Amino acid sequence: YGWAFTRICLLVVIVVFFYHTLDVLRMMTSSFDSKYCNNANDRVAVETLLSSGPVNSISSEKNDRLFREKWSEIKGRICPNGVPSHEKYGAILMKLARQELGLQNKDADFYPKRHKQFWTHWPQRGVAYVSNSTGSNSLPSSFLHSPIWKCANDDIRKNLVKHIPNAKEVSIYCSGRFECWPDVIGGMENIQHACIVAVVRDPISHFLSAYNEYEVRLNAKKTMKDRSKSDMLAHPLNFERFAFGEEKRFEQFIVDFLTAPNELFGENEIHHVYSMTGILEGLNRKYQRQLDGYLPSLHNLEKKYPAFLKETCPHVLPESAFESWKEDERYHHPSEADKAGFRAAANSVWKKRGPESRALCVLRAMDYACYDKLPVNDFCEDVYMSESFSNFTAL
Repeated sequence: YGWAFTRICLLVVIVVFFYHTLDVLRMMTSSFDSKYCNNANDRVAVETLLSSGPVNSISSEKNDRLFREKWSEIKGRICPNGVPSHEKYGAILMKLARQELGLQNKDADFYPKRHKQFWTHWPQRGVAYVSNSTGSNSLPSSFLHSPIWKCANDDIRKNLVKHIPNAKEVSIYCSGRFECWPDVIGGMENIQHACIVAVVRDPISHFLSAYNEYEVRLNAKKTMKDRSKSDMLAHPLNFERFAFGEEKRFEQFIVDFLTAPNELFGENEIHHVYSMTGILEGLNRKYQRQLDGYLPSLHNLEKKYPAFLKETCPHVLPESAFESWKEDERYHHPSEADKAGFRAAANSVWKKRGPESRALCVLRAMDYACYDKLPVNDFCEDVYMSESFSNFTAL
């Protein structure tokens, strides 16, 4: 009996110890919950965090690294040393954009002269200034803002002429009613010592905004009537069969742009949608020059552009060029109101991330490559990492 009693006592002690331990564990859990987890969702979040670890972060970093490596290779091919290689890759990009839309390429050489203008168009109306001081080699110091349509061109030109004494509008190609740029700065030899700048924006945003501008300007000429129902064009374009503000109209515009360049490119307004790399191609081909700098955003332009000038051309421009603009000095295009819904429709199509969006990424690849301060959006990253796009760089 003595041994049996002893075993019963030991069993009681073990049970008491077990329940005491459970109470301690409950208190510890409760303390952790009250300190770190205010509700059940928080606890789930903590458990997920603990169980998942840094896997997602590592995966994201790996993808970013892979894109940077691939994109660096692509940039080196389509825009080597900051000069767009449209002669070699322009036709390929157009062909690849058509493929994204499921369009049949007529043949491997389908690259009409009109399409080449997409990469080479350089707006003529810039702003030049000649400083009284001399730069290197005792040559006059000068400045040129090179225009890009739909990159606050009118806004910048207006304020430069207003804020900089003796600044004037010039013709970069020496045609039209404005003075020839080389003549204004004292001859071709002085171009090598000029401070040349530009302003750019996200390439996709540029195309969407430019499409809106094209529609508003062109249809204003036709009193905003549907030209597809008139005799104004011998061969009405398919996109004009859709009503103003319809998404289908913009989707068909992209198709027409890629397949009917001779009809579509007959109007000067279409120049607004052209690539922003035209100035780079023109500067290199005609003057053997490159930009000294570019501002990669239109945001807060009234402050950032003068600050950009001070950083980029500090010894050329007078102090008045570095003063912020006033709000009433900003220029606003009539197209900004988007009364017909052209821009809203284009935005909606882009947000669908469908074939049209992929085609736009392809069309704007050279812009992203040449202006590498512009971050590539996630969707276009996926397009550029795709097998169909990546393989073309080996051609």
